[in-house]
Amino acid sequence: MTVNGADISIKDVMRTPQTITEDVSFHDAMERMIQEKTNSLVVVNGEGAVVGMINPKSLIKMVVPDYLEGDAIAAHFVSEEIFREEAMRVADTKVRDFMQKDIVTVEEGDSLMQAAVVAASSGLVRIPVVDAEGKPVGLITRTELKNVIGVFLGIDGCFSG
Repeated sequence: MTVNGADISIKDVMRTPQTITEDVSFHDAMERMIQEKTNSLVVVNGEGAVVGMINPKSLIKMVVPDYLEGDAIAAHFVSEEIFREEAMRVADTKVRDFMQKDIVTVEEGDSLMQAAVVAASSGLVRIPVVDAEGKPVGLITRTELKNVIGVFLGIDGCFSG
């Protein structure tokens, strides 16, 4: 990573991706996210190519009954027992059935501007970085993009701690 005048690449700033296969259960995906202290898992198929992502929003949506979705008033009257029952009901659901499928990836050789355009236009918080075969090699987030902008502006503390 060169800084002031700078060739900074996606490879320089990407995080290591946490991956999970699409045949893993909701329970095991939840457990993995909690144990790894992560808010995203890149979902891969049997060949190791990216096919989706899961995040806390996708997990939470699974335990909200359809009849309550978008109805905060009705939800006020639902007990914690219903919440527990819904969590238990979906425990064996496979990741492929609730993962976010409409994700966009960037390749490790793409420019940071390409990653910024994808982030801005897709609204994705985390973007998988893939190799030529579509296999995950990294993850770039809005935080890394924010820090790159900070480096360009000469702001101290970017990419530290």
